Amino acid sequence: MAAYTASLVGHQVELFEKNKQLGKKLQLTGHGRCNVTNNCSKDEFFKHVVHNEKFLYSPFSQFSNLDMIQFLKSNGLPTIEEDHGRMFPVTDSAKTILETFIQEIKKLGVQ
Repeated sequence: MAAYTASLVGHQVELFEKNKQLGKKLQLTGHGRCNVTNNCSKDEFFKHVVHNEKFLYSPFSQFSNLDMIQFLKSNGLPTIEEDHGRMFPVTDSAKTILETFIQEIKKLGVQ
């Protein structure tokens, strides 16, 4: 998301990945389904952060969990809400989240 955002505002971006495959850790989340975010208010979200929730105030003022849901939807990947507001891609596959990110950064010229 950082590479996407930086390139969106005109920066030339090169993305480096420690793992052999881009987004490997992302594909493992939610048992391969990718619990990408949660559909709740910022205050509710912060109540469930175990350590130092104040650290999140600044980033969430720029891009929130609700912004993530909209980002995915606007790029052709709607999400579905499950118990406790957990949000998954309708495909039930973390791979589609990764493919969406890769598609979007490639459009913006990220190397």
